[in-house]
Amino acid sequence: MFLPILRRAALAGRRGTAAMFGLALSIATASPLAAQATGTIVGRVVDGDNGQPVAAAQVTVAGTQFGRSTGDDGRFTLANIPSGAATITVRRIGYQLQSRPITLAAGATVTIDFTLVKSSVSLAGVVVTATGEERKKEVGNAITTVSSADFERGAVANTQQILQGRTTGVTIQANGGGPGAGGNIRLRGVNSVTQGNRPLIYVDGIRIFNGNSPTGVSSRQSVSPLNDIAAADIERIEVVKGPAATTLYGTEASGGVIQIFTKRGREGPAVWTLEASAGINSMGDFGPRSDPTRMFLRECRGANVVDGLGVAFEDATCPESGSWLQNGYLGRYSLGVRGSGSGINYAISGNLENESGVFRVGSNKTGGLRANLGFAPSKTVTLALNTSWQRRNTAMLSEGNSADAFLLNVSRGPGSNFKGTGCSTTTITCVINDTIFSKANTIGGDHFITGGTATWTPTANVTNRLSIGIDYNNNDLRTINPFGYPRTPTGQYFQTLWNRQLMTVDLASTWKQTYSKNFSGTSSVGGQLFDSRINSTDLQGDNFAGPGLPTLISASLRQITDVNQQRVINAGFFAQQMIGWRDRLFVTAGARVDGNSAFGTGFGLQTYPKLSMSYVLSDESFWPSNLIETFKFRAAVGEAGKAPGAFDASRTWNPIAAEGGLSGFTPGQLGNPNLGPERTRESEVGFDAGFWGGRLGAVFTYFNAKTSDAIINVAYPPSQGFSTNQPENVGTIKNNGIEAQLTASFEPTSWSRLETRLQYTRVKGEAVDLGGRVITIDALSRSYVQEGLPLPSYVGLKVRNPNEFGAAIVDTNQFLGQTFPDQIINPSITLTLFKNLTIDAVGEFQKGGHLLNGTGFQNSGLGIWQPCFAAQKALRAAAAGDASALAGVNAKDRMRCSIVAAQRDYSYWVESADFFKLRSVSASYDVPKRFTPGARNMTVSLAGRNLFVNTKYTGSDPETADQRTSTFSRRDYYNFSTYRTFLFSVRTSF
Repeated sequence: MFLPILRRAALAGRRGTAAMFGLALSIATASPLAAQATGTIVGRVVDGDNGQPVAAAQVTVAGTQFGRSTGDDGRFTLANIPSGAATITVRRIGYQLQSRPITLAAGATVTIDFTLVKSSVSLAGVVVTATGEERKKEVGNAITTVSSADFERGAVANTQQILQGRTTGVTIQANGGGPGAGGNIRLRGVNSVTQGNRPLIYVDGIRIFNGNSPTGVSSRQSVSPLNDIAAADIERIEVVKGPAATTLYGTEASGGVIQIFTKRGREGPAVWTLEASAGINSMGDFGPRSDPTRMFLRECRGANVVDGLGVAFEDATCPESGSWLQNGYLGRYSLGVRGSGSGINYAISGNLENESGVFRVGSNKTGGLRANLGFAPSKTVTLALNTSWQRRNTAMLSEGNSADAFLLNVSRGPGSNFKGTGCSTTTITCVINDTIFSKANTIGGDHFITGGTATWTPTANVTNRLSIGIDYNNNDLRTINPFGYPRTPTGQYFQTLWNRQLMTVDLASTWKQTYSKNFSGTSSVGGQLFDSRINSTDLQGDNFAGPGLPTLISASLRQITDVNQQRVINAGFFAQQMIGWRDRLFVTAGARVDGNSAFGTGFGLQTYPKLSMSYVLSDESFWPSNLIETFKFRAAVGEAGKAPGAFDASRTWNPIAAEGGLSGFTPGQLGNPNLGPERTRESEVGFDAGFWGGRLGAVFTYFNAKTSDAIINVAYPPSQGFSTNQPENVGTIKNNGIEAQLTASFEPTSWSRLETRLQYTRVKGEAVDLGGRVITIDALSRSYVQEGLPLPSYVGLKVRNPNEFGAAIVDTNQFLGQTFPDQIINPSITLTLFKNLTIDAVGEFQKGGHLLNGTGFQNSGLGIWQPCFAAQKALRAAAAGDASALAGVNAKDRMRCSIVAAQRDYSYWVESADFFKLRSVSASYDVPKRFTPGARNMTVSLAGRNLFVNTKYTGSDPETADQRTSTFSRRDYYNFSTYRTFLFSVRTSF
């Protein structure tokens, strides 16, 4: 069925490849460099504030392909440089560009040192795009860069934590509070209803799977392969937001792109880095603040352990401490070496982490290796090999909408599903919730990423790059109820074997031209091929013969409950032309053409255009550089897409077991041969400005996006014989917003430096046209997509007079609030004292989002939700004839806490999820060298995460949600809150 489209996809890739090689070969044969005498340039790059070496600064010879990055000691060596006059340029993100002229004699060595000045806004660095490296000043769209210097002093463990609170336009929501639980990442809001909103993710030029693993049957959470990349291995992260910037990434890039660059080898001798961290996890404040027991987790014994009628109950298995909460140990270690020798540069590292949660069960153990190698077999060819392997074993405690969920049973008090004996008296309700700990929920797996990049630079103006790699994820999810488990006495076994592979082939050629004194250009062509495969099998076993370690085979009833095998191929090619005027005005136009095996057979190829402009006005003579020394105006418009699912365009049939054990089938999905991708067109405009000698900086972006041909599931008349909804390109969605960042750097005294940053993101989204349909995301969660409302929204019953002390007036089918926040504010501050003591703090406000407090809804109905105790007492008194008892109960609480089952509804429990969280605080001290003989440097630090939260949300946590029900809707249904982390670290290089 897919062969015609695959042939077109492959043909598109071959045509793009042929065009690229044709351009490269035509230029390569033009004029090789003439042999000439050479010399050597050496030097060192240091920070102007503290004199410390600046690592990873790019040192280049202007107008040539010669260049190197500085090592950890800030030193560089440029060998075999043609003799004569030359200009040496140093670039490093966060610093002002510096250039100095030299004259190099044949056979001589010239020493030149640089002292860099920090800048709040710098146009000196380079960023990586689909065409390769581009100077930041040339790029017409917003790209955010987070470097290792921004996060290495904090208690971050993975990419998700690195991005939290440090980038505009990025929304990250943790789904669960257990160790290893993954989260959701969105860039610039929601632009798809059915095809997901996750950004594409690249690691060292190789695309990796951008989703999460399957969810556990009882843990109802997943892990994120993105978090398998150890923070200690990351050099920097670049966030490319919106279709205006991601056009050349093609059909699946409308959600944006996150590029992760790991540490690479550097010139010079081997430098070892050892980091060891130890700490604890502990539960901070969570749940309803008026409940001293915090849903009987903080207190499971004592005078407060009563139901809504004041009747005591007892948990015979409550720990001796009187609390289910405990401190969990955290150990994190890494060892790496970087350097070069025999023409090969290398960065090799290993990591190990062992983390326990705040309950007796719950842990995340992970470890892995990484090797990045590079060498140049000739003056025009460089090769890079990047390989990593990470093994993870995550044990989760049951949570969410599961009868075995720990919070569900503990918070329901006497209503727990686990009742037993052993309490102080037989007249009291006795529960034994500790039994839940015998249930196993594990996710084990291996994540392997390997790739190679060959770069051929036949002349100083031509660069050809070929990257080939594969991302391989293999997970084994198990849920085991052992023999003798109270709810399933003979035992139960669930297993999901999940394998995900993504292969990347990426070709690109770039040709830089000089047309005249004032005009220059860069031409780029290239092609990409992605081959994505998924193989997943769900198994179940019931009834074990006896105790012991169960396996699927030891169950008397065994079945395969689901098999999923998919393969999607996407191939495309692109072309781009940039024209520059006087190295300050840059106009770029480009397009990408894609074929995808998921497109309908009658759809054909898809073209995505782009146009951008960047104008460095501060380079003009008329610019008031004494007021604003750096100013770049930028604007861009472009399109990107989102492909349909693997079988969305196909007519499908469902296999069944017919009478007598014979096989049969029933009609499934009608099919749509004209189904194509969603198209998102975005325009953005903004500026980057630097003031007061680089001490003040401002970055601003306005964006406006519209998704047309949005894929919506459409119901067809049953008379056609197919009952399953058919995906169709019939919807329209819009998004707009602003991103702003203000930075400031001051030196109040000669021994102190203060750096502050304030980021603001506002995103407004709306479903414009759904053909009059109302799309149900999850009816139980009251989550829908409707025309004129944000995506998605809570819709249901609403109390019109919530604060009145009287009977409630209830309206139906009302907008209750949008699911995701529309405003995010990230303040941060860094204070450096005496050049070696650094204090850093990062906070985050999220505003405008809502969350359904399913825990409160269920427990209030059971009379065990402490915030409803007073209202329900008054309601019972009123029901007994005392109408005056309701005088102090407002209309909202009369409905939320109602004791009449017919009046209760989830709608009344949709709450504002606004919050402020102190994401991280750290204090680090660079130990003077006189105290660390034999070491290049040593830093000790004390850091904490999630130390403080302020919210009016009454459920567990405004960020958590049950992920097995839906990843698009959100419902806090007996989910754990995120915990605090305290970490002491020592990092040393030698």
